[in-house]
Amino acid sequence: MSDDSLPPFPTTSPPDVAQALAAIAPVARQSVVDAVADRLRGDILAGRLRPGTRLPSERELSLALGVNRLTLRASLARLEALGLIATRHGAGTVVASWRERAGLEMLGTLVRGLKLADPAWHDLVRSTLEIRRILAAEAVALAAERHTEEDIGAIAACAQVVLEHADDPVAFSRADLAFMRAVCKAAHNVGLELFLNTFARWPDDHPQLVALLYDDCARVAALYPTIVDLIRTGDGELARSLARRSLEQLDDAWSRRHPPPEPMPLAPPVYTAAPPSKQRGKRDMR
Repeated sequence: MSDDSLPPFPTTSPPDVAQALAAIAPVARQSVVDAVADRLRGDILAGRLRPGTRLPSERELSLALGVNRLTLRASLARLEALGLIATRHGAGTVVASWRERAGLEMLGTLVRGLKLADPAWHDLVRSTLEIRRILAAEAVALAAERHTEEDIGAIAACAQVVLEHADDPVAFSRADLAFMRAVCKAAHNVGLELFLNTFARWPDDHPQLVALLYDDCARVAALYPTIVDLIRTGDGELARSLARRSLEQLDDAWSRRHPPPEPMPLAPPVYTAAPPSKQRGKRDMR
C-alpha cells in the first residue's frame, strides 16, 4: 500500500480524544536505585532491621538484591542522608537509630517508605496527626491573643479558599497550609512558621499520602469558620481547648476509617547472596 492510499492523518484531535489525552498522566517510573532504597527503608522502619544491625558486605548485598555495586551505593547513600544507616570505619554499614538521627522534615519520607498494611505506617501517621494537632491548637491560641484586624482578614480569606477546594484533597491541603500560615503569622511566632515548613512540601512530594490523610475534606472544611470565630474571641485558652478537641475528633474519625492491622511477629529479612549470573559482567562484581 502506497502512502497515497492511506487516509490523511488528522492535524487536530477530536474533542473526545483530546479530553482523554488530557486525563492521562505519565506513567511513574521507579529507578532501580529507588526500588533498592525503598526495600531497605521498609525493612528498617518496620523493625525488621533493628538499630545496630550490621548490613551484609556490599558484595553480598548487591548479589542478594540482584543489582550492581554502583546502584547499591547510590541507594545506601540515600538511606544515610535520611539518617537510617551509618557507615562506620571498620564496622561496615550499620542500621542507625532513625528516631535519634532523622529530623522532623523527614517525617513524610519515612511515612511514604512503608505500606498501609504495616503497623509501623500507622504509628508514623498517628504521630503526624498529633504533631499537626499540637501545631494548630497552639497557633490558634496565640493568634487569638495577638491578632490584628489585618490578620483576621487574611485568615478569613484563606478559610474561604479552603472551602472552595473541598473536592480536591491535594488542592485542599495546599489551601489548608496557606490558612495555617496565616494563623501562624497572626500568632507572631516565627518558630511556629518554621515548624509549619515541615509539612509545606507534602502536597508536591507526597500527593498520594496527602490524598489519604485528607480523605474527608467536606467534614474538615466545616471546621474553618469555627476556627476564625475562635481567633476573633481573643480568648487564647478557650481557643486552644476547643481547637484541640475539634481536631482530636477529626483525627479519631480518620483512625476509625483506617484501623491499623493486627501486629505480626517480626522476622529479620534474609539477604542471601545468590550465585553469580552468567550474564553479570565483571564490572558488577567489582
